[in-house]
Amino acid sequence: MGRPISQLDPFDLEVHHSVDVIPGHRFADGWTVYYDPGLTASKPKDSSAPPTLTPYIPRAHDKLLRDVVRRAEAGQSGMAMLVGSSSSGKTRACWEAVQLLAEGWRLWHPFDPTRPEAALADIQKVGPRTVVWLNEAQHYLLPSTGSLGERVVAGLRALLQDQARRPVLVLGTVWPEYWDTLSALPKAEAPDVHEQARKLLAGTNISVPSSFSEADLAAIQRDEVRDPRLLYAAQRATDGQITQYLAGAPSLLERYHNAPPGARAVLEAAMDARRLGNGLAIPRLLLAAAAPGYLTDQEWDQSSDDWFEEALAYTAHPCHGARGALTRIKPRPGQEPFDAPQYRLADYLEQHGRETRFSKAVPTALWEAAFEHAHAENLFAFGRSARARHHQYTDHLRFVLKAAEAGDHAAAWEAAEDLHKSGRLAEALSLYQRAAGGAAFAVARRKAAALLQKLGRTDEAVDEYKKAAAQGHLSSVHAAVNLMLSQGQSAAAAVWIKRLAEQTDLDMLDTAIALLTQAEQDIDIIRWLRNLADKGRPGALGRAADLMQQAGRAQEAAVWLTHLANNGFLGAELLVAELLEETGRIDEATEWYQRAANSGYPSARSALARLSTAQTTPDTAR
Repeated sequence: MGRPISQLDPFDLEVHHSVDVIPGHRFADGWTVYYDPGLTASKPKDSSAPPTLTPYIPRAHDKLLRDVVRRAEAGQSGMAMLVGSSSSGKTRACWEAVQLLAEGWRLWHPFDPTRPEAALADIQKVGPRTVVWLNEAQHYLLPSTGSLGERVVAGLRALLQDQARRPVLVLGTVWPEYWDTLSALPKAEAPDVHEQARKLLAGTNISVPSSFSEADLAAIQRDEVRDPRLLYAAQRATDGQITQYLAGAPSLLERYHNAPPGARAVLEAAMDARRLGNGLAIPRLLLAAAAPGYLTDQEWDQSSDDWFEEALAYTAHPCHGARGALTRIKPRPGQEPFDAPQYRLADYLEQHGRETRFSKAVPTALWEAAFEHAHAENLFAFGRSARARHHQYTDHLRFVLKAAEAGDHAAAWEAAEDLHKSGRLAEALSLYQRAAGGAAFAVARRKAAALLQKLGRTDEAVDEYKKAAAQGHLSSVHAAVNLMLSQGQSAAAAVWIKRLAEQTDLDMLDTAIALLTQAEQDIDIIRWLRNLADKGRPGALGRAADLMQQAGRAQEAAVWLTHLANNGFLGAELLVAELLEETGRIDEATEWYQRAANSGYPSARSALARLSTAQTTPDTAR
């Protein structure tokens, strides 16, 4: 997958274009630089023009990023996620870093038909020496309809752990608020929808500051970098925010503040749509339906029949060479076309909207337009935003219900919780069962079972508890067993839990042993546990040894465990040592404890210290 890095254009990878600069700047050593869009290389004297990209000034985060890249070049798969605000230089830093990779490395940037769909479709085809480029990683990793984000995360984890495809390098960028969402722990009793993402992202965070240091600014001012755009930005950017200035931030703000009413309304509708939940692609239909709500009665009455087209033309106009404030997304040849036109808001204006419009009232027209025209994968986010505004409970519920109907498991869970609290139990039950289709929502199955039990539908409740247990929900095992025992189904419970123990690694062997004993099943429990242990079932080894010892079969247990230990079976060495100590064979136990300690068991080292103390105490007393 992907293309050779040397054949790629940084702007195709979403590195920001730089603003234009004033023509003519004379450097101290006699160089004079003029900007000419037709030229792409710098030459001495008066025929020079700046390169397409401004010269790069490495900062502290670049060293951390390059360390990850060098490890990949040396053969170690790795991942780095650059976290910083809009236009702070995250994507450019990634571009500069991959230039360190040797010839033969490829770069894959999945984005068609949508970012998560493209990543999921072809991630299995990624081969060694490939960079996976996840610019604006929230669009890949955050859950969406059908849990696409969760499945992308799982694919990335598998890719990074695949020895046969090493080395691969995953580079991503994300804003701080999205990083917080992906890395935050869930609230108690809530589904852990970001568990896989937290594991993927652990240790990958590289923070990118929003401003340049005083030393960097001084070097630019002294003409050490020799680029008029950098000098121009350094002289005008506030608080050292050079990258934001180069990306056209001041021009964008000027364009927004000076916009005529129609264009201002469209931009503010786009800002609110993005901050309330819309993805990168904003439907034209949504903007057309929402924007009138941002116009006063007088502005609406004075608008022309073509006001919306005029507004889009104004917002699309480039700002000193940088992307316009709101531009139409144009599919490339070979890309799947959109069903209807889609527009993208400039990153800096999006961030500006989040900061300045946070407390502003949202026109009803925006909520209605989002409900009718937003993409299905964005409905849940709109619903969450409606709930965060407290008074929008009705809007929240209708958004999450519509998202649940489209297959969003997280939305189904949230709708079920709300309906449950309001006493609409039948509707809540249906939504809990729908939410349970997501891998992170075994707790929803547990909730559905509890509701069925409350409604007196016992057999159905048992079935739901069993399904939740099969999804890895441990408390559902005990709930199912208790409910079956209350119905006099001890034999059926024993058969079920025996099969579950054979099929999963859930920590419920003690419950299984107790049930099998209580049900007086015609089964040799010790032999059953030994068979599970031979297959690597966690916990079976120790429990089998304990039962054999209780049954007076300590010698047989020692022979069996010794055989396993000599064949490299994890945990067997420690069990042999404990068994020998309990039967008084201290010297042999010490040898086995030493073997277990050499294998990395801390408790074995503690046992050796204890035995050593016990052996020296009598001599000390004498």
